[in-house]
Order: sequence, then C-alpha cells, then structure tokens
Amino acid sequence: MVERIPWDELEPAILDHWGWPGGKWQPEHMAVLGPTGSGKSYFATHLLHQRVTRSGAHAIIVATKPADSTMTRMARQGWVIRRTWPPDYGQNRVIYWPTSGKPSEGIARQRQAVFEMLDELWKPDANVIIQFDEIAYIEHELKLSPLIAKYWRESRALGITLMAMTQRPRFVSRYMHSEPSWSVAFRPDDEDDAARVAEVIGGRRKYKPILLDLEPHEFLIVRRRKREAYISKLPG
Repeated sequence: MVERIPWDELEPAILDHWGWPGGKWQPEHMAVLGPTGSGKSYFATHLLHQRVTRSGAHAIIVATKPADSTMTRMARQGWVIRRTWPPDYGQNRVIYWPTSGKPSEGIARQRQAVFEMLDELWKPDANVIIQFDEIAYIEHELKLSPLIAKYWRESRALGITLMAMTQRPRFVSRYMHSEPSWSVAFRPDDEDDAARVAEVIGGRRKYKPILLDLEPHEFLIVRRRKREAYISKLPG
C-alpha cells in the first residue's frame, strides 16, 4: 500500500529533501507525467515557485505553447516572461517563451531559440533549475534529442536540475526513465498509458495498479533513491 498524505504535510518534506540527499546540495532531476487537464502543469509550477522562493536558486521555465494560462499565473507571482535570451541581469525567475512566428517558420525559430539558450547555460556552478513544459515536443518536434540527452546525463555535475513534464510518455527518451531521482505521475487516460508511465517512474508491475486507482488531480510521487512513494493532491 502507498500512503495518502495531505499536501500541506508532504510539501515541506519534499522541499527539504529535493536536491539535498544526505543533507548536502546535489542536483536531482524530476519527471512529471500526466494527460492534459490532470494538473501536472499546476503542480510543477507550484513546486518550482516554492523551491525558488525558499532557496533563491535561479529557475527558467521553457514554454513552447502558443497560449498558456499557467504561464500567465506565474507572471502574476513575479516571474518575468522573456521572448529573447538572455534575460536581464538579476532576474532569477524567468519564463523563456520564444515567439514562434508564422507556422512555416515557427518550428525552426523555436528550435534555434531553445538550442541557443541551452548551449549558453552549459557552464560550471550554474545553480539553475530548468523546467520544460513538454519535453517530448522539445525532443522530437524541435529535434533537440541529442542536446536534451546530454543534459539528462551530465548537467547535474554543472549544478543544473531538470524538471521535465510530458503528456506523451511513449515519446520520451530512455533518459527520462533512468535519470530523474524524483518522479510524479497523475492518473493516465487508459491502461496502455498507465503501463508506459509506470515504466518511466520505476516499474510496471508495482506502479500500474496504483496509477489506475488515483482520483482526479491526485498524483503519485516517487523518490527513487529512498524507494519511497506517496499519494497526494494539491488543495483547491
């Protein structure tokens, strides 16, 4: 059995331990999976905002959708929306939302913008969290799989944490299976997706039945190093 814990009890423990295994700073990647409307974007941006508020780390949300109400909400909380890179000096809560332009130019323009940002961020002692709002889109439509794979494998050594979201578990790279220390999953749409999500977060046999038993907007959070798993739900 996986215990259900109220979010107001679970959140402080996550913020205490995410990135601090054994009481020493060490970047830990996080994967967040769930279908459209499940609450994954709200959860991820909420947790990232709390983490940045508490730690003072730099954070960048890479937004690629034409419109996104979650990003508008974050802007009201003090996050700065930037259409070009780099941001102004001293801005440590940035939503990087490159304009896509005309449909015929959009993919190429977004690809170049995101590539240049990631290339520029690749430096020692970065102390930055990068959140991707749809990692499958960045890997496949923008054709940045090789660079994203390098980030999954090697960026922790530079002080970079990835927080990657997807609603398309069948299209994510194998590194989203193996590299995150934390995984969060909302109830999938069907049994096939439940099996794929369970594989990403640590095991089909163990987690598929739990995922299918989740209530709307509930999520399963798994801390792999400690083999801990809990179910919770954001209030509201």
